[in-house]
Amino acid sequence: MQIGNCFRCYPTPAQAQTLLQWIGCQRDIYNAKVREDQYFRTFARKSLQHTGQCAPIDQQYSHFKTDLTPWLSNVPGSLLRNGVVR
Repeated sequence: MQIGNCFRCYPTPAQAQTLLQWIGCQRDIYNAKVREDQYFRTFARKSLQHTGQCAPIDQQYSHFKTDLTPWLSNVPGSLLRNGVVR
């Protein structure tokens, strides 16, 4: 029984550079969402518990695309969205 397929790719140097940039941008979004989640969990422990609400869980990343991060506009949205979810 075959469970999955294993593929190996050999990108050109330009493709490898693009992939590394995309992975770095995804890592940046993931780290930003982790910091945001830590902030909301701290905030939730201190004050949201008094109101009976939970900390928000969202999958938005568009507020990280600003003038200070122009490199995020060159990355496909599906990659950034996957970085937010994981």
